[in-house]
Parts: sequence; structure tokens; C-alpha cells
Amino acid sequence: MKTAALSIAVTILLSGPGVAQDVEEFHRRADEALQGFLLDFWRQDLGYLEHEHPGASGPTGYWTFAQGFDALLDGVERTDGKRYAGLIETFHAAQDARGWIVSHYDDEAWMALALIRAHDLTGEAKYLDRAVTLYADIESAWNETCCGSRPGGIWWDKAHTQKATASNAAPVILAARLHERTGNASQLEFARKVYDHWMEDMVNPSTFQVTDHIEPDGTKVFWRFSYNEGLMVGASVELYLATGEEAYLQNAHRFASFIAGSETKSSRFGSVLHDGTASQCGGDCHAFKGPAYRYLLLLQETSPRSTYAGLLSASTNAIWSLARSEDGLFGVDWTGPPPASSTEPQAAAAVMALNLNARFRGPFPGGFDPLLEAEEAAIRGVGLEATHGAFTGWGYVAGWNESGQSVTFAFVADAAGTHDLTFRHAGGAGGASRRISVNGSVVAANLAFPGTGSWESYAEVSLAADLRAGRNTIEVAFSAAAGSANWLNLDHLRVRSRRPIFLRGDANADGGMDLSDAITVLLHLFGGRPLECIAAADADGGGSLAITDAVVILDRIFRDAPALPPPYPECGAAPSPGPGCEAYAPCW
Repeated sequence: MKTAALSIAVTILLSGPGVAQDVEEFHRRADEALQGFLLDFWRQDLGYLEHEHPGASGPTGYWTFAQGFDALLDGVERTDGKRYAGLIETFHAAQDARGWIVSHYDDEAWMALALIRAHDLTGEAKYLDRAVTLYADIESAWNETCCGSRPGGIWWDKAHTQKATASNAAPVILAARLHERTGNASQLEFARKVYDHWMEDMVNPSTFQVTDHIEPDGTKVFWRFSYNEGLMVGASVELYLATGEEAYLQNAHRFASFIAGSETKSSRFGSVLHDGTASQCGGDCHAFKGPAYRYLLLLQETSPRSTYAGLLSASTNAIWSLARSEDGLFGVDWTGPPPASSTEPQAAAAVMALNLNARFRGPFPGGFDPLLEAEEAAIRGVGLEATHGAFTGWGYVAGWNESGQSVTFAFVADAAGTHDLTFRHAGGAGGASRRISVNGSVVAANLAFPGTGSWESYAEVSLAADLRAGRNTIEVAFSAAAGSANWLNLDHLRVRSRRPIFLRGDANADGGMDLSDAITVLLHLFGGRPLECIAAADADGGGSLAITDAVVILDRIFRDAPALPPPYPECGAAPSPGPGCEAYAPCW
């Protein structure tokens, strides 16, 4: 009860002047921003995010790629893994091709933090293992021979030119989060040691402004950037969560107060996070407000205050209404004006803020989607487009005509058995073919995709394949050795079990369960109304329809009764024989 009350209170506090209260609108904005970011900045020829859009530029930097990775992960988390999840592996593979150990320790910390989140969202150990490897490199950079009157801290770079807040506070967050997942006590001890040193020597005790960095000769540089205090907010909150010690939480509030009082700018929505105008805030500064927003929201979720609520709300409303161009680009200055072009880090900062805000406002409203969009699958060597025809989702995969290029979908089957795989494609250059593999085994060496006459027209190709219960991978690959040929745009994959699937409790087959479903059951029982799927109306799983099924639905809706028997709350096949279900459109 206390947790629910806190959640409601925090949501109310985050409301501010000029803020739309429609949760669906917040999620719509977040989706539009993230999709635009991916379409604008993912470069097929680079296999990486590019630095600037529009125009052809080189790849973004390692640490700014990590910020883009975080923005993607925010989208996956916000949608409960229903959207964008395949691209986690795309981003991991993109960095894997370029290497993980780099010249700057703070950069490695940003990447490791993203990898921990990738692990949390997928359960795949390789992401956590890589984060641990990066952490070990960072931990080795602790040094007690430099700098100033109180030597200590983590070097910023391997050339040992300075020690920075970014290379000390970010590793504190990293070490605390690793400790939470590994149980390694030494990681928490290291987090405390680094934090204590930075608090003692690099923080103004009266204002709680944080030193940007200290040079080897002991000179402290107090540049005013929101991510310095933002990182210390995050470090303080993580240590509070790990230890329960109230002093850490109080420090977090003091750092946040400095941000609210000294690193903001007025707008018609209220105070907005601010590191300078486009001419004042260049280079890496473009990214700084993203981490500041992230860790200020973490504090708001942990210990809410109206001041932070107003700042967070105003910032995302300003991003959307004042800093966004007609082309969907976001300015460095969140109070505007909109830009004609954008760097990847300034875009990532805005995208992550919008996605974080939407997640916090309320659950993702999107339900079960029977289509697996190619643009959200794990892609290798191919491009993302949204140009030709009536594609589904927000784009399609294009630009593939060479071996090594592939699209890999993930599908969770409710039960083992034969499934129909239907691919929607455009073949404007004529017929094409691709190798299809399921769980690593080839099921069609050279599946034909007929030409569609133009890139604006789409068609479907199907084949049957046996899937196992649980997670399956379905790869569409260009293989010259197998005979693959010609260009192909791939829109989506639809997987349909030959065993009927449905959502229990959805008597009226509209894709969800509400009061109308209880009424539908009663109208069927007493008025003879036909049902599309009798099994879906069998809410209690008893094997037949009765008035108790309507009661079970009402109890679940209004009295928070226990969950219905499977398949619920997602589409699936019944675990045991029951009433028939010849058709049920929402799950397809």
C-alpha cells in the first residue's frame, strides 16, 4: 500500500503547468523520438551510429554511442520489451566489431552501465560479463600518488592527464550496480572508497557544486555542467539503495538542489535543464543533460520532491514543444530554437529524457502485436528506411545484397509445434531469395521472394517450420553460397501456430479484458450472441461457459482478484484441452 501511494504521489508531483496528462501521448512522443533517432543516425555502411544528421558524417564516439545505446535501452524498458528489443544485439555487435577497451576510463564506465541494462532486459550473461571486464580496467586506474594535497581517485584517461568527476562518479554507480547483481562485496567497498574521496576533495561543501576535474599539478577546474552533479546524484542514490544509509540520500538532495538552482533556464513550461546555448555548449556538452535527467529522475523515484518534479516535467515538455524541428531533430538548448541539423549526442540526450519520462508516467499502452517488425529485429549489415509504400510499424530493413547481411527475429512460442512463418516484403528490383534458419538450423536454403513490381508494393511469402516451446530465433540471411540473390526490403514477420491461441477473458475478441467482456459472456449465455473464440470467454478455465466466467472477469477488473489461468495476460495456447477456438483475430 505504501509503495502504491508513493507511486501515485510521485506521478502527481511530476505534473506541472502546460503538461498533457495523457499517458498514451507521452509514450507516443517517446516512440516518435526514438524511431526518428534510429532512422536518422543508424548508418548501414558504418554499422554504427553516425555523428551528425543530415549529411554524411563519420561514426559517433565511443562514449556517445553508449549514450545512444542507453536511449535505445530506455525504449526497450519503457515498452516492457515489446518493442525495439532485437536492436540490443545490433548495438552490442556494432561495438563488438570496434572493440571495448578504450583510452578513457569514464567512457568505459558509460558503456558498462549500458551493458548492465542490456543484461537486465535480456537476461543474457554476455552483457554482464563484458561490463565486469570493463569495470576491472576502470578499477585498475585508481591512483593515490596524484593529484593535489589529497591524492586519490580514478584517472580520466590512460595518458593520465587529469582525474574527472565523470571517471569517478560514473564508476561508483557502476560498482554499486555490479555489486547488486554479482554479490561481490569488494565492488561495493570500491564504490564507497571512490565516493568518499570525491566528496572530501572535489565537492564545494556549501554549494555542492562538483569539480569537473583536477589536473596533475593540483589545479581544480569548476566547469558548470549538469552531468557532473547529475552523476553525483546517481552515485549518492545508488549507495543509499545499496546500504540504506540516509547520509547518501541527503547528499543526493544537495547535489540536485544545485542543479535546480544553477543549471537551469526559464521557459514557458518552467525551469528546464540547461548547459548553455548551441554556441556555448559544444562537443561532448551536447550529451550532458541526458545523464543529468536520468539520475535526477532516479532521485525523484526514490525520494520525490516537487522541485525536481517540475524541472523534469518542464524539461521534457520544452524538448518536445520548443527544441524539436519539423524534421524531428532536437536542439542542444532545450528551450529552443529547433535546429537545422543535430549531432548524435544531442539527439540521444533528448530521446532518453522523453523515454524516461514516458516510462515514469505510466505503463506502455501497447498490447500484444502479432507482427515482428524487421526494423526492431537484430540486424547485421543492413539499413533502416521509412520511404517506400505502406509499410507496417515505423520502417523496414533495406539495402542488403551481400553475404553476411541478415535480420534475426526472436519469437517466444507458447508450445512446441508447427508454425507458419509469413514474411512481408517489397521486391522492386524483381525476384529475390534468402536463406531462412530457425534456431541455427536451415529450414529453407533459398526461399524465393517474388518481385512486387515496385518498392511501393508489398507481398507475402510463407513457409512452415517447427518451433520449440519458449524463445526461438528466425534468421533471414543473404548467402551467396546458398544462392541468395537480388535486393529485398523486409517489412515484418508474422508467426502463427497451427495450434489455436487466444487471450483468456477476452470474450468479445477486442484484444483486452474489460467490463464489456463480462457483458459479452452474459449475452452469449442468455441471449445467444455468437462468440469468435469460446475458449477466450472461458475465464475460469473450467472447460465450459457459465455465469461464473462473467463473475471471474468482474472480480479481476474491480477487486484485483488473482490472475486468470493461462493464457493470460498475453496471448498463448491453452495448457490443456478446453472449448474450441477456431479463430481469434487479436492474437494474429
